[in-house]
Amino acid sequence: MNATIEHHAKQILNGALLKHAEIRELSILSAAYLDDLLYWANQIRKASFGSKVRICSIVPGRLGGCSQDCAFCAQSLHYDTAVDKTPKTLSDEDIIAAAREAKQKGVPNFGIVYSGKKVSEAELYRLIELTKRIKKELGLGICMGLGILSDENMQRLADAGVVRFNHNLETSERHFKNIVTTHTYEDRVKTIQAALKAGLGVCAGGIFGIGETEDDRIDMALELRNLGVDMVPMNFLHPIAGTPLGNTETLKPREILRIIALYRFILPKTHLKVAGGRVLNLRDVQSWIFYAGCTSILSGNYLTTAGRAVEDDLQMLKDLGLEPV
Repeated sequence: MNATIEHHAKQILNGALLKHAEIRELSILSAAYLDDLLYWANQIRKASFGSKVRICSIVPGRLGGCSQDCAFCAQSLHYDTAVDKTPKTLSDEDIIAAAREAKQKGVPNFGIVYSGKKVSEAELYRLIELTKRIKKELGLGICMGLGILSDENMQRLADAGVVRFNHNLETSERHFKNIVTTHTYEDRVKTIQAALKAGLGVCAGGIFGIGETEDDRIDMALELRNLGVDMVPMNFLHPIAGTPLGNTETLKPREILRIIALYRFILPKTHLKVAGGRVLNLRDVQSWIFYAGCTSILSGNYLTTAGRAVEDDLQMLKDLGLEPV
């Protein structure tokens, strides 16, 4: 057992937060001592979260036709991909049907996600009324990902019963300009702060395997820690033909597990949600994500790529002795 990794893990278990120099030290050791890193990441997970795993599903309330130029995204108007660029907005009944299916399959948390930089006032009002209906009829926890919103509109969502807002940083501030140019990193930070101000839980994380360095990964984790978000989605690039990252080599499974474990050390009391790219990149070692410190998964299909059947994920949790919440 590596003594340095054990020392830092015990610091965390005693309530400390690692400093940047200590994180860099762990990062350097993590490749050679991955098994040790995973062991202690699992101990940190169990200390804060026990056997509970948050599970959620999403529906694309609006898909395609996005004006933004995120370099990994199939929905962007800037790239020639297989996704139809004509924006498609689901009807109230389509969204209710998706929520009902999630409920029937045992998923307690349901997210409605929109493509684009922001939503109109009319669309926001519709979603507020839909939230009230879903909560009344199905009792699900409702999450939203609607792009950039003001403080006032975040408060309206909270007042309607939305419990969580998703708005990823994607990467570090330094690397962000290499991935997105149609809005700024500061736009994203301000939106996260608006959600927190309204009392919403916040899903804010990023995507790995997009040309970032290890320093970029660490800096994003520390920014998320400073912001105080309570859920960090961890997506792993699923290259989409036609996007600037379409020919990028995917991350290896053990590298993904290392990244998750390192984030568990940096964010010991924050939910880590393994989301996009899980099936493609992790293949037969998907269940190892919990041993690496994961405490949440996105189940079912994603926005433009296939995920994994909810039934299979629930069976995986049962087999591991984990409890979906």
